[in-house]
Amino acid sequence: MVSGVRFFTSLRMLLSAAMLLPGALRAETAVFHHKQWQAHCGPEYCTLTPRAYPVLSLMRGHESGDWVLSFRDRAMVDEGAILIDGVAMGWQQDRAMAFPTPLLDGNTLEIAYESEGFSEGVSLAGIKAAMLWAEEQQGRMGTRRLMLHQPDWEALQAEARKITEEMCDGPLPGVLDNEAGPQEIEGRPEVRVLSQLCWTAAYNVGSQVYLLGPELDGVAPVRLAAVDPEGAAEPELALWGIEGDTRVLDSFYKGRGLGDCFTHETWRFDGFAYRLERRIVDDACDEKIIPMITWPE
Repeated sequence: MVSGVRFFTSLRMLLSAAMLLPGALRAETAVFHHKQWQAHCGPEYCTLTPRAYPVLSLMRGHESGDWVLSFRDRAMVDEGAILIDGVAMGWQQDRAMAFPTPLLDGNTLEIAYESEGFSEGVSLAGIKAAMLWAEEQQGRMGTRRLMLHQPDWEALQAEARKITEEMCDGPLPGVLDNEAGPQEIEGRPEVRVLSQLCWTAAYNVGSQVYLLGPELDGVAPVRLAAVDPEGAAEPELALWGIEGDTRVLDSFYKGRGLGDCFTHETWRFDGFAYRLERRIVDDACDEKIIPMITWPE
């Protein structure tokens, strides 16, 4: 697992520059659509998901590594049996294997919960076409191995807390102990978004927000840290409590009061990371609601 301290320290220079130039880290994503399956390729890896019922994902990095099969939650593997066309696969977690041909040649993948007497599944029609497209995007045609892996969201949440405690005011009694867990991002079972309280002030509460699992067991801050005049990292703006559509995040900071000076940021999930879509700033504090709008490049 990535060390929170090493991760954040090594990125501080890059992150600071990115806030000054919102388009600096922007990377194009490519999308393949099939009736049943879709594939996305971003700057670091490609991912395949069923379109109608995205309870699982296949992902692989561009440079190295195997295809990783993850399900929406750990219970799907711990409590259910993986079947393809009624045949149990018996795959062992975190053990690389030759790519199972039934996954590409089968019709239906099911998770059967024998004790509960029901199953849930997805069609495998189109997965081969999506994978061939992703392999072409990566320049890694026909190089296939597979590993079944479920991210440990609690461990990643603890890793994010370490970063929060080092960047911010330290642990806030009664707050972090009751924080919400990582939130699902619609249609993307391999990632979660997490908000953790960082500071409180007269008009605002500020949070650090993290994307968990963008690569295998990874932790990455969503809003790239700004820098104050002394060169110290400034924490997340006032984004506290992620609810509803997690594909779009809003950060609103009141400089003196509602309707006066403020900063409003909108971040949109592009399938791999949150990108700054819009930033509206009014720092005049002149009691006039006429903000200067800064659009990302």
